[in-house]
Amino acid sequence: MPSSLAKFFVVAVAVLLAVTAVTVGVRIILPPTSVNSQLSPQLATVAFSSFEDTVNETGTVVPATETDLNFAIPGTVASIPVKMGQKVSAGMVLANLQSSSAASAVSQAEANLASAQATLSSAESPLTPAQSTSLDTVLSNAEQVQNQTIASVQETASIDAENIQSDEATLQAVQSEFNAANCSASSNSSSSLCQSYTTQIDQDQRQLTIDQERSQSDASAGALRESEAQGQVNAAQAALNAASTPNPSQVAEAQAKVNAANSALDVSQAHLAQYTLTAPVGGVVLAINGQVGENVTGAPTTSQTLPGTSTPLSAIVANLGGNQEPFIVIGQPSKLVVGFSFPSQITSQISVGRPVTVTGQGFAQLNLSGRVAAVSASPVTVASVPSYFATATLHSAKGLSWGMSVAVSVLVSRVTSVLAVPASAVFTVGGVPKVEVWNGKSGVETDVTLGAQGLTMVQITSGLQKGQQVELAANQGFTQAGIS
Repeated sequence: MPSSLAKFFVVAVAVLLAVTAVTVGVRIILPPTSVNSQLSPQLATVAFSSFEDTVNETGTVVPATETDLNFAIPGTVASIPVKMGQKVSAGMVLANLQSSSAASAVSQAEANLASAQATLSSAESPLTPAQSTSLDTVLSNAEQVQNQTIASVQETASIDAENIQSDEATLQAVQSEFNAANCSASSNSSSSLCQSYTTQIDQDQRQLTIDQERSQSDASAGALRESEAQGQVNAAQAALNAASTPNPSQVAEAQAKVNAANSALDVSQAHLAQYTLTAPVGGVVLAINGQVGENVTGAPTTSQTLPGTSTPLSAIVANLGGNQEPFIVIGQPSKLVVGFSFPSQITSQISVGRPVTVTGQGFAQLNLSGRVAAVSASPVTVASVPSYFATATLHSAKGLSWGMSVAVSVLVSRVTSVLAVPASAVFTVGGVPKVEVWNGKSGVETDVTLGAQGLTMVQITSGLQKGQQVELAANQGFTQAGIS
């Protein structure tokens, strides 16, 4: 055998023996050599020991930020435009289902809305452009006639006023001449000159009266013409107003149809959106549990999260929220934590801040330290059993990877000089802790009461005495007592 291989063999055997010694516990004593070694049990002596009292559970390595995503409806996967490990931003499309029928429904809803909006617009503005032009023309013509009538009446009134003014001036001039000739005196009133003035005054007075009566008649006729013209304008304006005023009942009916069409479009768009899986937050694609062409049933994602994180509890409990895996998982793998569950009877032993040791097998043997960062306030029923959940943060995540199963040991207290045996010596029968006490020839099943429990040692508060020897139950095919 080559020297290097021989050295390796010696080292390997030494390591194996060292690991075996640690696993068995302290003070393992073999029975006398007279007994067949193949049939002899391994023994340990009951002695006083100091060790750490711990709670030991199995945990799962998960990101502190994780989001599980599923399609809400069943369908056939049309595309997955992302890949494992890809960074994605909020709102980015992660996957699509075939959605031709849903897209057609949206197009039809959009067309229905456009039609309803056109009907509402027509109800709110009932005049067509041609009708509006025609009625505007009628009103404009009536206003033009009204303006012409007013101008004509004013012109006639002006002429009448000028005629009256002229008549009054002529009458006044003749009257002045009559007065100047002293025709008013009785002595000269019968002269031919005075009679001529008198005749002229009578004629001028009659002409003034005629013009004054004509002015009054023209004024009355003008007022009537203006009133008729104003009536035509009012009628044209009323016709335009009537034709332009929406019918309230028609508008209300049209608005109701628009509202209904809007609601239908919202529903169809929301349904179409269910065919697309988008990232609600930024992160890294951690898992894709599907492929193009695959039929998916659609399933809601659980809203329960690991305390102190956004990571769903389903990430560490497989049967929580159904058996279906999330179609896509996104998260932040740069920040890993360990999630674990524990029974309700030990809630007083698991609290925030307690030291934690995480061990496991990765690329190398793991032995990491940290603390309990968060504990759930209320239990969650898992497989009909109420359980609590906790999150542990570690000082270093070296060697950890997402989804890894690890052993979690939570330090409860440190016990000193207590009567103890190796944990592998304890087994249960009917829920009662027991050990096999060696009497020199065979093991005697003995009930014991357990106290503090560590990774390798268990305190015995009654049932044993110092110096007694007990069999290691694991070698006898018993079920080892659970530490809880």
